[in-house]
Amino acid sequence: MIKIALRIGIRTAFQASVMIAACAASSVATSAQPAWKPERTVEIVVGSAAGGGNDKAARTLQRIWQEAKLLDNVTVVNKVGGGGALAYTYTNQTAGDAHRIVVARTGLLSNHILGLSPLNYADMTPLAVVADETMALTVRTESSIKTSKDLTARWKTDPQSVSISLGSSRGSTTHYTVALLAKAVDVDPRRLKLLTFGGNAESITNLLGGHIDMTSGAIGQAIEHHKAGKMRVIGIATAKRSAQLPDVPTLREQGFDVIVPAWTALVGAKDLSPAQIAYWEGMLERAVNSPLWKGGLEEDSVDWLFLKSQASRDYLRKDNDKIRVLLGEMGMTK
Repeated sequence: MIKIALRIGIRTAFQASVMIAACAASSVATSAQPAWKPERTVEIVVGSAAGGGNDKAARTLQRIWQEAKLLDNVTVVNKVGGGGALAYTYTNQTAGDAHRIVVARTGLLSNHILGLSPLNYADMTPLAVVADETMALTVRTESSIKTSKDLTARWKTDPQSVSISLGSSRGSTTHYTVALLAKAVDVDPRRLKLLTFGGNAESITNLLGGHIDMTSGAIGQAIEHHKAGKMRVIGIATAKRSAQLPDVPTLREQGFDVIVPAWTALVGAKDLSPAQIAYWEGMLERAVNSPLWKGGLEEDSVDWLFLKSQASRDYLRKDNDKIRVLLGEMGMTK
């Protein structure tokens, strides 16, 4: 009897252990999400008109995915308005839907801080940061301002003595560049003579025409004129020199710790699942490592950068905090 009871006890314990293991395996299988992929047309949303930098990025992604047969059913949708706010709102309309992704710039942060949009990066799902553009300060070749120190010396004497175009809007990366440089020499950024035009191209036209003294904008707009001797880039807001203009020193090299990231990111609607995020991380990583993408960046003088979803969220959060402080100091927050 004792032997029989012992056998029954051993068998019961074995059966119980099998059941526990099966339950555990079932639990893991339940918690692990299956891979996700699009079930209908994917929209790459752009907050600017066709032909601009954001539109070009979207259409390059579309071409890469279609040519590699990774994603055939994909289209670019232009939603122009509100400095990108309309595009972000359109993308975020349906929570948990990963069939729309939007090309995002720093306006995603500043629009919210300035009170122009209820949406912020935290209300959506950052998928990846895919590029970084260099901000440059540019004057005419015949200008007496030859370095950043010449500029700041003029500001200290009279902040209104240099007229500077910020491109199309205040509260942008072009604005941050001159504001941080002014703060570095204890000049109130609010006292600077700042102007806006329809965009960087119009700013450069006015600079070459002698109507303004300086532009703050993307380096890609200035390279051709700098090399032709028509304009001089006096400094760039990056940690290292540009490969396209190796003769131009950074602002940091000139004694000013001013670095202004001008990133491009892809963002999805809020509440995307881990499986949806993983899908887009993989697609975007393959795209940014393609020769077509890298060639486009080189052509536009934009730096390669890739951060996955969580790293992108952290990156945007840090940039958001810095921008909020700076715009607050300039009295621009709502």
